[in-house]
Amino acid sequence: MTPHHRSRALPLAALSALLLLCTSCASKSGPTPSRTLDRITETGEIRVGTSGEQPPLSMTARNGELLGLDIALARVLARSMGVEARFVKLPFSQLLDALLAGDVDLVMSGMTITPQRSRRATFVGPYYTSGKSLLTKSERVAAIEIPQDLDAPELRLAALAGSTSEAFLRSSAPRAQLVFTESLEEAVRKVRNDEVDALVADRETCSFAVLRRPDAGLIAPENVFSLEPMGIALPPDDARLAGLIQAYLDALREGGALEKATRIWFKDPSWVKQLR
Repeated sequence: MTPHHRSRALPLAALSALLLLCTSCASKSGPTPSRTLDRITETGEIRVGTSGEQPPLSMTARNGELLGLDIALARVLARSMGVEARFVKLPFSQLLDALLAGDVDLVMSGMTITPQRSRRATFVGPYYTSGKSLLTKSERVAAIEIPQDLDAPELRLAALAGSTSEAFLRSSAPRAQLVFTESLEEAVRKVRNDEVDALVADRETCSFAVLRRPDAGLIAPENVFSLEPMGIALPPDDARLAGLIQAYLDALREGGALEKATRIWFKDPSWVKQLR
């Protein structure tokens, strides 16, 4: 049973009550009203943008249901707020644009907090820390331990378009043959078909690909090239919403929900059979 099934939903009025508590000390010149919070309280739902293509964080089962750490935590967050989570599935590269356009209220999709993204959105968290790693079929490539050794013209390297992995490759391996895909599934397929020498992605994504296809000859080395804190992206300049979401996130961490969710989605592979 995933953590969100164990959570105790608060009444819808609790959302407004906690908002008042978080802002009771603000002066008249303090944070401006939040249109997003107004919409959430009026509709009783929070719209969560996610890719559904970043296992084990956000993924799609054979029956079309969304699964993963981000999905479970979003549901716990929503139920704790006394509202329902409605997921909006989009390509990763379009998620921040959807947030800025008001099509989603927040983004939970393995999104690393970076200075560039923080210029466009407000982040709370982190709720998990990952790092860049490799997925390959080559023992020679798997032995690479420093980013500089990826910068070789003969290497064909793939990454998810619009991700920090793309930025990492453009910075660390500009001489390599770089391929950017719209989904991680497409990138993994290119590794399996020997169209690229390696995929650069979050450590958990690489490990999952090996777990899912144990007979494909895939290798996911343990070392990482970077540390990447993952956070929840919110509309910019919305201090009230950010304070509220951070308060709930802190409560989930202190209550053990984050630890339980991480254990389920990273330590127990029983859910793999549900995937398409």
